Amino acid sequence: MTLLSQLIDLPARPLISIVGAGGKTATMYTLAGELAQRGKRVIPTTTTQIFLPERHETDTLIILPDIQTLLNALQSSWKGHQRITVASARNERGKLLGFPPDQYTLLLEQSAADAIIVEADGARHLMIKAPAEHEPVVPPETNIALLLMSADAINQPLNGEIAHRPERVAEVAGINQGDVLTSDVIARLMTSDRGGLKNIPEKARVYMLVTHVTDEKMDAIREISGLIKNSSRITEVLYSERPGEWFTVNM
Repeated sequence: MTLLSQLIDLPARPLISIVGAGGKTATMYTLAGELAQRGKRVIPTTTTQIFLPERHETDTLIILPDIQTLLNALQSSWKGHQRITVASARNERGKLLGFPPDQYTLLLEQSAADAIIVEADGARHLMIKAPAEHEPVVPPETNIALLLMSADAINQPLNGEIAHRPERVAEVAGINQGDVLTSDVIARLMTSDRGGLKNIPEKARVYMLVTHVTDEKMDAIREISGLIKNSSRITEVLYSERPGEWFTVNM
């Protein structure tokens, strides 16, 4: 089985931001687990809001409102843990809240973590999205960006049951609501600076990740990958049929 961490060219100290739709949280914790298995110290976290992790997704959780207090707490926590999820608070719905995006550079530099993985976007559990003006909330020192979407959106009509912010998808991709999300439309959306690449730092290495892929979707995945190769920003398209197992696209 090929792991996501084996297909991404990770720098020595990765600050990874995950945006888009179709499995960001699961991808974050799965990738954190893979890196921890290699002996890395990993911090999964968010700049937006996420549900509390399941017990198998993290070794421990630290919630502290101040970054300096958090740094102090991390020093002792690393003695018994490889994956430490961090947050600044919980909101009224019980979700974990993150820190301002510029705080994550300090966290990477001073926390003794080998990698930080940030869920930097929200999609309300839908299949595809385009960001609003305030989205995504990407730390400026991000050096790896993962742009997610679910293959379940491919060749579906654009509406609010498929897409988060369908009106933004329509605007960015140059279509109308109700039009079909073809391979060409999806490639335009994901390579747009107002779509998949919005707020992604120029220096970041970018991968497009497509989840929930079936045999019936493979021709479309190959077509999307071929179209996206025209983008100078996206390094590669990777796809997954089931959580934790990833593939490159063979043209």
